[in-house]
Amino acid sequence: MCNIASPRSTPRCAGLLTSALLLGIVAAAPRPVLADGQPQPAQATPPAQPAQAPAQQARPGYYQFPQPAPTSVSASTGDLAPDEISYFGERVYSLREWPPDSGWGVSYRRTFAPYFAASLAYLNDAHFPGHHRDGVAAEAWLPIVPLSNRFTLSAGVGPFYYYDTVFAHNNGGYADAHGWAWLASLDATFQPWKSGRWSHLFFEGRIDYTSPSKSIETTSFGIGIGYRGLSDIHDPDPEVEEGFVTNEIVASYWKTVTNSFNSSSHTARAEAIDYRRHIWKELRVSVGFLNEGDTRLIRRNGMTAEGWLEPSFNSGLWSIGAGFGFYTAIDKYRPAPGRHVSDVVSLTLSLRPINNFDVRLLWHRIVTDYNRDADILLWGLGYRF
Repeated sequence: MCNIASPRSTPRCAGLLTSALLLGIVAAAPRPVLADGQPQPAQATPPAQPAQAPAQQARPGYYQFPQPAPTSVSASTGDLAPDEISYFGERVYSLREWPPDSGWGVSYRRTFAPYFAASLAYLNDAHFPGHHRDGVAAEAWLPIVPLSNRFTLSAGVGPFYYYDTVFAHNNGGYADAHGWAWLASLDATFQPWKSGRWSHLFFEGRIDYTSPSKSIETTSFGIGIGYRGLSDIHDPDPEVEEGFVTNEIVASYWKTVTNSFNSSSHTARAEAIDYRRHIWKELRVSVGFLNEGDTRLIRRNGMTAEGWLEPSFNSGLWSIGAGFGFYTAIDKYRPAPGRHVSDVVSLTLSLRPINNFDVRLLWHRIVTDYNRDADILLWGLGYRF
């Protein structure tokens, strides 16, 4: 059972919910036409069309999605490389005298060329003595297809910005250490179904390695589940991009967890209200009010302002996004009076069950310079207009 009062169970709950949402999205997604020769069921022959330029061949390892009819001026230029979203659990190893622990992560990847892709990811590097570490990573990938277009192998490397709760000689006995490191990764994906409703689904195995100069070295072995599909702005259907409207108001509620070695004793109820606006393509901005509650380490509330990269799928049926911005807040327990500005890093997943209304899951990491980092987990109900 998931216990939302326990910070250790929160990642497991989030993982189960993410996997369930991925399976639901896959079930609702339209069926693609595959590059390896299994078309959709036969349909009535359309009227004859004028002569067209030869169709662009599919890249190895990816779907050939339906392409729009080219105009008389230029040939079709549909995007053949779907976006990939995956959730994975990991077994994390560090020093030999420490037993391995459980970690997890979520990743969004986009392929820009046959042998180049880029990803954004959140990684939870588990809990070790004196180190509770997680962070965000941006990696460049070299995708390889050694066997068939159902199996891919990729190698990636990029910067990893981590947040590590470490022992310290102060009143709280801990400090929130932040820093940069390199992350190296290797992953393999397998797509069991070539056609049908579940053809968007893939399974993933991966290895992650990082060795920060001011934190512990870790090696992680993970397995996960993922979704491949064209985001709305890359879908060849000209009607699709209109699926995600310009404005959204979200009211949300759940919990705050202050990062310490006794996080289970430093939680509180949190609530927020946000206004989100679509700016251009997959770029969005948000402003909002956040109340973190009283965790006995912080009693903080204030205003947030963030920029987001948030692609939507299936005409705005669902979206996934990452945001970064600033949080100007008053903390009643902070010795220095007045407002204080902190960084905020965020992830979000939304699902629109009915027109104009959506359910949104939000995670905010408040990054402070006075050892009061916090995770805010929120379920929200949004209205789009």
